[in-house]
Amino acid sequence: QWDKDSIDDAGFVKIDFLALGALSQLQEAIELIKHRTGKRIDLSRIDFEDAAVHDMVCQGDTNGIFQVESAAQMQTITRLKPRNLLDMAHEVGAVRPGVGVNHGVQEYLARRSGKRPVTYDHSLEKRALERTLGIVLFQDQVNQLAIDIAGFAPSEADRLRRALGRRHNEELINQYHQKFLEGAKGRGVSELAADKVFKKFNGLYMFPESHAFAFGVTAYQAAWLKYYYPLEFFVAILNQQPMGFYNLETLKEDAKRHGIRVFNPDINKSRAICTIEDLGLRIGFLNVLGLGNAASKTIEKGKEGGPFRSIGDFLERTGVLEEVALNLAGAGAFDSLESNRRKVKWEIGLRYRPVNSQIPLPLPVEQDIVELNRPSEWETMKEEYNVLSLFPAGHIMSRLRPKLNNRLCTSKDIATLRGNYRRNGHPPPAAAW
Repeated sequence: QWDKDSIDDAGFVKIDFLALGALSQLQEAIELIKHRTGKRIDLSRIDFEDAAVHDMVCQGDTNGIFQVESAAQMQTITRLKPRNLLDMAHEVGAVRPGVGVNHGVQEYLARRSGKRPVTYDHSLEKRALERTLGIVLFQDQVNQLAIDIAGFAPSEADRLRRALGRRHNEELINQYHQKFLEGAKGRGVSELAADKVFKKFNGLYMFPESHAFAFGVTAYQAAWLKYYYPLEFFVAILNQQPMGFYNLETLKEDAKRHGIRVFNPDINKSRAICTIEDLGLRIGFLNVLGLGNAASKTIEKGKEGGPFRSIGDFLERTGVLEEVALNLAGAGAFDSLESNRRKVKWEIGLRYRPVNSQIPLPLPVEQDIVELNRPSEWETMKEEYNVLSLFPAGHIMSRLRPKLNNRLCTSKDIATLRGNYRRNGHPPPAAAW
């Protein structure tokens, strides 16, 4: 197990194989679309300059979209406003530590919007930086600048780039700095201009340009699916968790904003994974706390004999652990058989028998069933958050807001708030500023 520098010293070729959950998401979405519509989408043949898709992205509607869903990407993409794959590559490449270290993102956006002119510290920078408005966005540009400004050979330029990222590299970088200044002088570049160019180099992470283009294409393909096939997009992303930036509740809320209904797990309708049902999203057994692949497949197999007719029938045919059955009850999976979840749990406690070598004796339990109050909406919500990590029917604020006064602003108000905002004659709460 050598690090990249030792591998390079030994003369081996280093290749990174990236396991991207986003590719699995895209593949699953395509299969879901084919199953629902009969059409197989070829993502390599879609319109990559679709104005509607780009408009959605430019509004920051990028939750769940590969590479452009972080807060930093959302803030950048709404200002960069991509309209084609070149723009998408610049967007993906811009939000990287190596670009931001010299305020490169802000400068690029200002130049792109025409607020600042495109300038160069020397005309020899133009070949490397013209396509990115004079800003270093990609690793490759560091190499090209060393070649064009200081006359470095391509191999030497790449060694300089690698040296920037090495530990304890101060002495090595000083040597390259002097060599860079000497080479630049030989090409008619002043020491001041050469020094300015060299200070644009750093060892923080930047994308290679080809990497940024590949990721830009994938990001656009995901955005295209979200715009035209949001149902399959969200089903696939929930099935590929964990991935991306956001938890299940955030993804669920975004799905609902795109018109997707979300249904609780159901012992007779759900499968192990999330599925499409009545043009909505049915949560799968794997999303329930404590249910792994084995328990989920056991429930699926149990349904082969027909729908479960009762709680006792479910326990007898599946043999799941009591904790699993109780979590399913808390998730609402038995609601189609009995809507009072407290009653369901009570009956599970009465009927559950650990699986062993003895043949189970199905004794009647009806005489031990008691009348129990239904859990409150608040209790139902808390338990669903606990066992599902989301609340399919709504959001916690939908339960809290009726108890709050009307001076508390909603997130929808933010776009219209101003510094002198007043509501009902009162100044805004601290959160509104």
